[in-house]
Amino acid sequence: MSEITNEILAENSINQSMLYTDENDNNVVYVFKNDEYITATTAEELSEALSGGGVAIAENLFTNESYGGTGTTSGTDMDEGDASPTDDLSSFFTKLNETISSIGRQDREDEPTFVPTPKQIEDIVPWLAGKGGLLQSYVDSYIETGNAEFALGAVRNTEEYALYYPGIKRVDGSLRMNEAQYEQVREGYYRILLENDLNPLVFEEAGKVSSLIAGDVSVSEFRTRIESARTAFTDNPIAQEIKDYYSANFQIDLTDNAVFAASLDPDISISILQNQISQSQLGAEAALRNLDLTTEQAQRLIQAGITQSGGQRLFARASDYIQQLNRLRMVQGRPNEINLQDIINTEVQQDPAAQREQERILNQNKAISTAQAGAAQTQGGEVAGLTEA
Repeated sequence: MSEITNEILAENSINQSMLYTDENDNNVVYVFKNDEYITATTAEELSEALSGGGVAIAENLFTNESYGGTGTTSGTDMDEGDASPTDDLSSFFTKLNETISSIGRQDREDEPTFVPTPKQIEDIVPWLAGKGGLLQSYVDSYIETGNAEFALGAVRNTEEYALYYPGIKRVDGSLRMNEAQYEQVREGYYRILLENDLNPLVFEEAGKVSSLIAGDVSVSEFRTRIESARTAFTDNPIAQEIKDYYSANFQIDLTDNAVFAASLDPDISISILQNQISQSQLGAEAALRNLDLTTEQAQRLIQAGITQSGGQRLFARASDYIQQLNRLRMVQGRPNEINLQDIINTEVQQDPAAQREQERILNQNKAISTAQAGAAQTQGGEVAGLTEA
């Protein structure tokens, strides 16, 4: 077990003023996580406490009775399932502000005592991640106002928010559902379309997904609609006539699914004529992982023999791998961000330069971890054992 040092604090973006000494002269950091108060006395305990949204707090917040006492919380009881990540964040900051006022720190009345990092906000409000400038809008607003509710309201009033969550607001501006529920409903629509071999991106680009949400159509109701349409289409003898018409007039050989997509909505016919349905099947799978796949990238994957099911496996691995590599390269001070194209270069095109760059990041992380684990100090203070060259 290693002692908490200023270097450990710096690695976790914690101010040195948050390091205290207990009655046994041990270095300690107090952490608030999931409505619990944690005393971390080792680097390992601190790392575990900070994971999953834990934040370091001042000693007076840890012991002050108005904030719930040591290891206790106060507030209104809620039924299971009522709380949301947004509610947790709002409650947390509200309690912090109340405590600051009770301590009487008038000289910093207009300045928030604790300003969360983007990573800490992302852990508590995950729907902000990967949504353009929404996360930065939240951070900027919180720094300006010191209020979580105002920051959330500022995000929901941006033009970007409407682009990522079309249909979520009613005419009066109220929300039909929260953002986490929106993502679940949208993914439910996507899965139903994919199960029927239909490309969700074609429907979303035509505005059909947002129309379903704006119409308060549940996932189960949408499934019933698709299944009923599929049954009617299977029994419809005109389907072959439609395919013959496209073949004769536009030199396009339509599949049954392309005709079925067009039968669901006339606007989809435009996408069929542009040959978008067959070209962007992979894009739908990438979108489910919050990855942006360009038409050129999709065509290269198709040329490499990557099918829709193969793309699903590729993007599932790529999403986690990209996040891992970017976390490591930021710690290592590497400026070049790892993106989906880099993964395609290594996984599909076997680009040796891209492979070497990613291996350097992983190998440097292993070297640092090995050096930290193997280095030991003698009683005289000398460093013994494995060290970095």
